[in-house]
Amino acid sequence: MQPKRREFLKAALCVGAGLCFPALLASCSSETKPTEPGGTVELDLATVPELQQVGGAVKKTFAPHNGGRPVLIIRLGQSEFVVFSTVCTHQGCEVELPQGGAIPCLCHGSRFAAADGHVLQGPASRALPRFASRYDAARNVLLITF
Repeated sequence: MQPKRREFLKAALCVGAGLCFPALLASCSSETKPTEPGGTVELDLATVPELQQVGGAVKKTFAPHNGGRPVLIIRLGQSEFVVFSTVCTHQGCEVELPQGGAIPCLCHGSRFAAADGHVLQGPASRALPRFASRYDAARNVLLITF
């Protein structure tokens, strides 16, 4: 389903539900989108074995952030992390964990750089959306801002 059609159908559903259930209408209008700021979450890295070593990566969901879809967290250095949306910028498929420095999308063959999310190979023409993050070494916590 194309994005415009999907948004139209969501709006129609919300309006229809709103006629009978006003509380549902309010919840539809407050959906968090990947590009909207939505607060900060803390991830205790002691609970994520995949991120204990440099080069480790994991997908995690922090609903409702990133539209309820997972984010991709990659540990680039001892205290350096990047956090990307897993939503491919080509047609919205979910990208995979990085392989050899590239983040693949298996739907149509796009590949993104693990270090900064830029397009290495199309058909995608835009980088993966990136979320701000800050590592608190004293607490071993990654703070992710949506």
